[in-house]
Amino acid sequence: FICHTVTTRYDFTYCNSALLILVVDVAMFGIFCTFYYSYIAEVIYGCLGALLFSLYLVIDCQLVMGRMAYSADPEDYINAALRIYLDVVLIFLYILGRR
Repeated sequence: FICHTVTTRYDFTYCNSALLILVVDVAMFGIFCTFYYSYIAEVIYGCLGALLFSLYLVIDCQLVMGRMAYSADPEDYINAALRIYLDVVLIFLYILGRR
């Protein structure tokens, strides 16, 4: 995804509002998985979470690159680096099946 972020002409920084809706949907699905346990539902939940935070990783990388409509200020690079680190950690946690 990071290589695609560097070379693409598409601006994914506009997708923040759509990803917020997807976060709420994944959280509601996680609540559903808590009450009705199923192995298949847990696998789907992990895949959805990993995909969601992969999209957040693309957006955060484009914010750091600064060539799109929105960009991070030079003073906020530490915050942007922490967001990228958090995205990577959450992707691995969802792949492993941890919440």
